[in-house]
Amino acid sequence: MKVTIRVLMVAIAIGLVGCSSDKDKKQSKSKKARHVQAVAAKKEQLVELLETTGSVVAVNTVMIQATVEGPISFCPWREGDSIEQVGQKLAEIDRPLYRQEVLAAKAALAVTVAKLADLKVGARPEEITQAKESVRQLEDCTRFAKADWDRIKSLVKSGSLPGETVEKARVSHIKCQTQFIAAKEQLAMLEAGPTETEIAVQQAAVDEAEAKRAIAQAKLDECVLTAPFAGVITQVFVHPGDLATPRAPLLKLMDPTSLVVRAGLPESCSANIRKGTKVVVRLDAYPNKTFDAKIERIYPRLELDSRTRIIEAKIIEPVHLIPGLFARISVQGRVADDAIVIPDVAIVTTPRGDKVIYVVNEGKANMRKVTIGLEQGQRVQIINGVQAGDMVVVAGNLNLKDGVPVRLDKATSGIQKVMGDDQP
Repeated sequence: MKVTIRVLMVAIAIGLVGCSSDKDKKQSKSKKARHVQAVAAKKEQLVELLETTGSVVAVNTVMIQATVEGPISFCPWREGDSIEQVGQKLAEIDRPLYRQEVLAAKAALAVTVAKLADLKVGARPEEITQAKESVRQLEDCTRFAKADWDRIKSLVKSGSLPGETVEKARVSHIKCQTQFIAAKEQLAMLEAGPTETEIAVQQAAVDEAEAKRAIAQAKLDECVLTAPFAGVITQVFVHPGDLATPRAPLLKLMDPTSLVVRAGLPESCSANIRKGTKVVVRLDAYPNKTFDAKIERIYPRLELDSRTRIIEAKIIEPVHLIPGLFARISVQGRVADDAIVIPDVAIVTTPRGDKVIYVVNEGKANMRKVTIGLEQGQRVQIINGVQAGDMVVVAGNLNLKDGVPVRLDKATSGIQKVMGDDQP
């Protein structure tokens, strides 16, 4: 009986040992480390880049339009012709009537100017001499008429002449005396020269003639259209012989030095954009090449249809631009100095929408909830949840659990390049 009990106890012990061995194997299998790749979080400067599209436009462009009606007598331009200077003649409308009106107005002005000059000079010496001689003659005439009147009165009184002869003599005397007085006044006026009133009246006549000449010249000048600035002809609508009508387009002129890249930035970042901000421009006309530019103008409003704020950037380096070129623009946004940066592949989004990462600590993956800041390319700023130097899992983090044992593998070259590390 004792032997039987011992055999049973040995069997039970063997069974227990076997069960314990199977359990240890299962636990060892469950605690097997998971292979992951990780990189160290780094502290560096991160610049936010705002990507948008736009086009090259000419800020300074003008449509040359006719203001009078008439046939085009001058318009030798073709698209692409250069206008070298301000005021260069672009087109002319033939109006002979306007030219004749200018000539007539100039002649009338010359007459009034000559009269004013003659008036200011005063009487010529020969005119004064002639006036003095006239005064002397009329003085003698008056004295002779007075003596003749006195003689006739004596003869009438003596009865030698009839009474009516006295009246004739008196009238003759009065006539000579009146002319004598007028001649003396004329002489005084010639010697004194023109009055201020006479000069002012004649000056007003000159001003009136000048105004009429200016009006006639202005009408003629409307027939000649000149360039408001140096530039390039982009469109030609008429040719010599065509009939121009008021407000009809003749030419379109563009200033190539005013070409800028115009684009719209989203409303979310419109308040942070400043004049002078750096911009990188890529043009389809120049593949595989980038151009440095700066924002020169920021529109003070949002476009209601697109909810964007318009900016204009000027390319710094010399480049041949054409209006309408498609441009891809990268605008420098916010800048974070000493930002904690990790690759974007390290971030996992939970079913609840939380952003988490896994940090390797003492051979285990520790899950941490993080807050994301700026993003630049494949790099992301972490505002909280990570410290510089923490080993962040960048591969093998899908379906990873908090506290799971992990084994580090070497990071891929692509991830190292993102984090600025050239080591394999």
